Amino acid sequence: MKASAAGVAVVGIGLSSKQKLATTTNAPLFDDNPDPFAPITITLSVNSQPYTVTVEQRAMLVNVLRETLGLTGVKRPCNRMECGGCTVLIDNYPVYSCTYLASRAQGHQIMTVEANNAGQLATPDKVLAAIQTAWQQNDSSQCGYCQPGRVMAATALLKSNATPTIPEIQAGLEGVLCRCGTYINVIAAVQAASAALA
Repeated sequence: MKASAAGVAVVGIGLSSKQKLATTTNAPLFDDNPDPFAPITITLSVNSQPYTVTVEQRAMLVNVLRETLGLTGVKRPCNRMECGGCTVLIDNYPVYSCTYLASRAQGHQIMTVEANNAGQLATPDKVLAAIQTAWQQNDSSQCGYCQPGRVMAATALLKSNATPTIPEIQAGLEGVLCRCGTYINVIAAVQAASAALA
C-alpha cells in the first residue's frame, strides 16, 4: 500500500514539474519539432538536370516528377507499390517512385524513361538507348502503361549485369507487372539490348 502511494507521489511530482515548466517559459513543450505539413524546398537532380521545387514534405517522387516537373513518362498505375509501373532509377538502382519521398531523393541521381530525350542528358545513356531500341524492335509492349517502369528496371538490370541469363532477367524484372502479358517479348528485348551493348 505504501509502495503504491509513493509511486503516485512520484508521478504527481513529474507532472507538476512539466506543467510548471510550460507555465513559466510560456513556450510549447514541443516547439523544436517542425510542422510536418509545412512545404519544403528541395533540389532534385533528374536526368542530370537540377530542379529546385517547393513541395509538401509528404510528396512522393512520382507526383513531383509527373505533376511538378511534367515528366509524364513516369506512370502511376497502382499508386501503392504493387505493380512497379512507376519505377525510376536512383543512383542506377530501381525504386518504386509512388512510395518514395521526393525529399529523400535529394543528393542522388534520378533517371526516368525520358532521360535520352532532347535537352535531358548531355550524353545519352547507352544502356537506356539500347533497351528502348530493343523494346521497339521486339514489340515488347501492348497497352504500354507498365513499359516505362519495365524499361527502367531492365536498364538497371543491364547496368549491374551486362549479360544476364533468362532466370536473371525474370528475377530482375519480376517487380514490374504487365497486364498484357508481353513477358516473352520483354525477355527477348533485354537479350537483344545485351547483345547490342557487348
